[in-house]
Amino acid sequence: MGLPSIEIIFKQLAVTAVKRSQLGIVGLIVNEVGKNWTMKEYKTVIDINPDDYSAEVLPLVKDTFEYTPNKVLVFNNGAGTLADTLKIVAQERVNWIGLAYDGSSGDTATLVSWIKSVRKAGKTYKAVVFKATKPDNKGIVNLMNDKVTFVDSRGEVDGWQYIPSVLGMLAGLPMTRSATSFLCGNLKEVSIFNKIDDVIDKGGFCLYKDEGDIRVARGCTSLEEITQDETEDMKDIIIIESMDLMRDDIYSTFKKWIGKYKNKYDNQVLFFTAINAYFKELEREDILDKEYDNYSQVDVEAQRLAWLGVGKKEVEDWDDEKIKKLTFKKKVFMKANIKILNAVEDFKFTINMF
Repeated sequence: MGLPSIEIIFKQLAVTAVKRSQLGIVGLIVNEVGKNWTMKEYKTVIDINPDDYSAEVLPLVKDTFEYTPNKVLVFNNGAGTLADTLKIVAQERVNWIGLAYDGSSGDTATLVSWIKSVRKAGKTYKAVVFKATKPDNKGIVNLMNDKVTFVDSRGEVDGWQYIPSVLGMLAGLPMTRSATSFLCGNLKEVSIFNKIDDVIDKGGFCLYKDEGDIRVARGCTSLEEITQDETEDMKDIIIIESMDLMRDDIYSTFKKWIGKYKNKYDNQVLFFTAINAYFKELEREDILDKEYDNYSQVDVEAQRLAWLGVGKKEVEDWDDEKIKKLTFKKKVFMKANIKILNAVEDFKFTINMF
């Protein structure tokens, strides 16, 4: 039968969600051949032991702390394959993952495939990759600048070397702030695009120079293809962060509930009440729109279909109230309508003169 499970499906109008339990954890994968360790954990940059890294990799590890994530986990890929390393990553709590080496020979594609797989399975890992071929996924950010120039002695380097900084940036941003126009203080130049809007429209995460400062052009994911379930809003990192936050907290709350309560309607009401109270907290934190009726309840139609699926034809004629109270075996069917707040990114100012 497997472990008890909860399915949380995000849609534009029907979202099941509660607050994510932990924010700001970076997972950086290095390729340090000859270094005899598998994983290191750091809370601050001063925790890093320089002897654990080569001269080329050390600055990249330090870059993850440029924009204040809560924690950084560094995984050493040097003794095996990326697939082996990702098995270790999957055992840890990580929000944003990326490679601290050139993955163009195949590891970038491997990471893209892994992210798609684990997110499809309900996990909320996200990745920053460099110039991947059409990743088209809301959990993947695709950095597109060919070159970046650091303010320190490294000078101009290939764009993939900015992945650790972007990981720290995205992990450290508060839920009320978009990455759009974020100041990249450790850079002084970036390569330019002939048509940057076209690159962004195709899911590219681009840096540009604005009045002497290097900034993020648009805080976007690599999502391109819009469907009923993958909506236009999901192109924005801040929306995906909010969705993942809520999905993770629902799951962590549900895990405390598994096996401890009978699956009857009164107990489900207790669970929904807790979720709705949390929605109110998210409204106060400006993650959900307080002007909208953010509310969770029994998914009556899903519960009706479940009973029909096991041959209970009589439920077709029952009213919603009766179906709502007729819980289905070990499963809890929940639905919610929520409205996630985006950040102000565009401005139109029309002046009419006499």
